[in-house]
Amino acid sequence: MGKNMKIYYAHAMPIYGTKTEMREKEHIMRNLPEIEIVDPGSFQDNLEKQKEGMEYCFKLIEKCQGVIFTKFFNYITAGVGKEINYALSKSIPVHELERGKLYKITKPVKYLNRLDTIILYRKIRMVRKILKE
Repeated sequence: MGKNMKIYYAHAMPIYGTKTEMREKEHIMRNLPEIEIVDPGSFQDNLEKQKEGMEYCFKLIEKCQGVIFTKFFNYITAGVGKEINYALSKSIPVHELERGKLYKITKPVKYLNRLDTIILYRKIRMVRKILKE
């Protein structure tokens, strides 16, 4: 992979801006040191993204040469699942980052629906709040 390669980093929204996200990006760069990471979290304040939602993310994916995703507490959340399957439908290579290693994904994935994703996010937020008390 060359320096001009862009890789879309699909990950759950609660990870945006966290130490976990930094760690995952470090693992990606260790595996693929010469790529540019396209992070949808860095577009959160973008008015076009706010208006278009997933369609905006799909446009970003189309400009990339690959997608790397991570699971959230062992689940593929709704947005990440849609991004993975969209990339695969466009013949864009997809890899899962797990424990610092990349694993190629070639078949569409099953993922949580939007409601179950929101419920998972709320449960995790509640657990984190309890642990901080």
